[in-house]
Amino acid sequence: VVFSTADDNIVSQISTAPKAVLQTLQVAGVATGTVISTFETDQDGVDYKMIVGTYLDNSFLTSVADVHSLDLRLYLAKDDDFSEIFSTQRFQDHPAQVPEKIEQILRETKGPFEQFTNRYSGIYRPIFNENGQLQGVIFSGLLRHTSLVGLVNQSNLFILIFLLSSAASLAVGWLVSQRLTKPLRGLARGVQAVIAGDYHQRLNVNGGDELAELSSTFNHMSERLEELQHLESQLRRRDRLHALGEVAMGLAHEIRNPLGIIKTATQLLHRRADLPETDKRHLEYVVKEVSRINDLITEFLDFAKPSAPIRATQSARALVDELAGFCEPELASHKIDLHIHDQAPGATIYADIKQLKQAGLNLIVNAIDAMPDGGRLTLGIASAGTCTVISVADTGQGIEADMLERIFTPFVTTKASGTGLGLAKVFSVMENHNGRVECVSEKDAGATFSLYIPANGDDFDETDDDA
Repeated sequence: VVFSTADDNIVSQISTAPKAVLQTLQVAGVATGTVISTFETDQDGVDYKMIVGTYLDNSFLTSVADVHSLDLRLYLAKDDDFSEIFSTQRFQDHPAQVPEKIEQILRETKGPFEQFTNRYSGIYRPIFNENGQLQGVIFSGLLRHTSLVGLVNQSNLFILIFLLSSAASLAVGWLVSQRLTKPLRGLARGVQAVIAGDYHQRLNVNGGDELAELSSTFNHMSERLEELQHLESQLRRRDRLHALGEVAMGLAHEIRNPLGIIKTATQLLHRRADLPETDKRHLEYVVKEVSRINDLITEFLDFAKPSAPIRATQSARALVDELAGFCEPELASHKIDLHIHDQAPGATIYADIKQLKQAGLNLIVNAIDAMPDGGRLTLGIASAGTCTVISVADTGQGIEADMLERIFTPFVTTKASGTGLGLAKVFSVMENHNGRVECVSEKDAGATFSLYIPANGDDFDETDDDA
């Protein structure tokens, strides 16, 4: 025995067995409960065993309260730090958050950390979840403060330990529950949406565990399904166009020849001088209707079998100015004000100007028809990444929601005398230019058609044409 505050006869009674924590010693002939702790250490190459014993007599707890006040704190992870959610005392110089230096030590060592100051001594003990992530910190400290005499007694100590254990258990349980159930609920909602055909669903990916990997895999699957849906839609449309093209060629051969004969014969009859005026007028009707049918077949052929665009990089403003100048008389006759809104001066387009002009004229004609009582037509120019956007906006009747999904389908029209090929032709032109057309509209609130066209040939893949 190097040093002891107890008599030799008491020291000789102490058992140094590892599990002999609670022992009964004879002190002055009285059996006294004692808590024994042993610690292995070495000094200057010599092995020592330090024994610390505390009598559990009636004055034990009150004597501790007379000398020290006990502080227990619970910190839980919140955002980027650990904030205090429970405390039994309020030390003046003790932080409300776990210091960053101590937090780093706890993460690295995964063990307790002792801290000593001239006012108190304490231990930070980390709490980890099943994945080894730091979720909380428990601090136990003793502060010399004689004004707190009697606060720590046996009943209060057990109550504090019970409350702290309950709070820690509830907090860790809540954190684990949120960590596990929230991603699973989001994944379940995402799967249900994908089953319903919504491939735009994406999940938040947090951390690097199995749930995060599962969420990332789901996002990748949704992206691939969305791409496949788009490709499938394009293939279906191309199949329909191919079938329409075959039908169109047959119509051109089987209908145009008889129409030409009918038109020629009718014109010859019309030239006869002995025909009454009524008969001549009827023949003029026949010639006019035959010409209209021939024009319809030509338009259908042009849609179903579009010619390959001959592209060149040109000014977007020049195209808009040409469209505005060509349509200005017609717009004025319908009391429609024309405005050009250029948000991208100097913007270019890589396109077949002839085909693009026809697409723009189709949109302007539709806008005029949508404003029978006059209104405002706005031609816009803007940039969107590698594309230049030319928009045609009107203040007319708008398009109902159930029609928006079908307006680019051939032979679908809201006009009494329309063929339903105008917007289908616009869609075909933009598809051949590797661009797209979008429509935003509400009933009685006007409509805006936007043409997304490659800005220049450097950002355009020529192999897309071959595809």
